[in-house]
Amino acid sequence: MKNLFKKESVSTKLAIIAGAAVLITALLAPSCLAKDIYPKKRITCVVYTRPGGGFDVIARTLMPFLEKHLKQMVPGAKGGEVVIKNTPQAGGRRAFSTVFHARPDGYTIGDFNAAYATTDIVAKTKSKFDYSQFTFLLRAGVSKRVILAKKGRFKNWEDMLKEDKQKELKWAASNFGRGHHVTCILLKEEAKMNIRLINFPGAAENINALMRGDVDIAIAAMESAGPMITAGEFQALAVLSEKSELPGVPSIADLGFEEIAGILQLHRIFIAPPKLEKEPYDKLIAAFEQVFKDPEYLAQAKKINFGPEPLYGEAAEKTIKKVFDAYRKRGNILKKYLAQ
Repeated sequence: MKNLFKKESVSTKLAIIAGAAVLITALLAPSCLAKDIYPKKRITCVVYTRPGGGFDVIARTLMPFLEKHLKQMVPGAKGGEVVIKNTPQAGGRRAFSTVFHARPDGYTIGDFNAAYATTDIVAKTKSKFDYSQFTFLLRAGVSKRVILAKKGRFKNWEDMLKEDKQKELKWAASNFGRGHHVTCILLKEEAKMNIRLINFPGAAENINALMRGDVDIAIAAMESAGPMITAGEFQALAVLSEKSELPGVPSIADLGFEEIAGILQLHRIFIAPPKLEKEPYDKLIAAFEQVFKDPEYLAQAKKINFGPEPLYGEAAEKTIKKVFDAYRKRGNILKKYLAQ
């Protein structure tokens, strides 16, 4: 009888413990669930340029609204604050590597310039990560590039070509191997221009060289060039896109180069690590969609002369990979100028 009583006591105790565990789990379940809601902590946006550049300004304008709409969409979340981290080292490659190797949990995102894919196209040794494997969240818009001359130097594109046939012209092409430079290379080859590409550390130095008269023409994004064109400091010769919004200035497609018009533009892209988890992927894209419907954000974008043309998720990825394919198709041309 004693042994039977002891067995019953042990069984009863185990049942009580098990029941208590179930009760505690049930009571804590909502709390645990709340902690797992994305976003539960701060999000870092890794910007590959120094503060003040075009990508940096666009990111700093956009990210507060991403934070706003994430928090409105997920009121029970414990995080969602977005901070900018400028990582321009190694010409931006460190920023891309940081995003690529981060956990795919939605707490590290970044911006991206498609022209960086040309680095691997011309390199003898491939990088340790594949640009095409990023999760592409957003194509925020397209910045049109424009060919500029100092006021009074050339009247238009045809006037520049007349002199181009007589002597070699100097073209400020910005950073070696980066977006502006790649654009200059492709246009030079396609248009068979008699020009020498001269690299400068950045877009600001590019423009300063043109103002001093050190070069004949230069390339710039419309956001920065627009006010200077309006002020009469520069003459726009051609807009590098399918269409031109500048009166009397042709687009590159108007000049007969429709095939390359799309890849000469600067796509403003935001990325996340490869194989981003579904919950953050869905919520980030949904929040971005709300941002581009937000009148306050659209007003801020107008102030920085940025015209949003958003593509989300798969649509953004498809567009950017077309640009990658176009670069690969012209790999031999790029190697001619960029292989070191």
